[in-house]
Amino acid sequence: MTFLVALSAGWEAGGPVYAVKARRADEAMAAVRDKLGGDKAPVVVGSLSTRTAKAIGLKIGEVRTI
Repeated sequence: MTFLVALSAGWEAGGPVYAVKARRADEAMAAVRDKLGGDKAPVVVGSLSTRTAKAIGLKIGEVRTI
């Protein structure tokens, strides 16, 4: 599944949203936290269809700004 993840503070302020292909939501949030660091908490804000994830070539564990 491909999750859309944002940083809690950035989401309210219109910050970036990241697409992450992972098996579970907690894995997706951990991938964003590991990539970005900092003290902001990532939150799942949606998902992408399998078709869209395949079209953009997203790989498992990859974090990409959308």
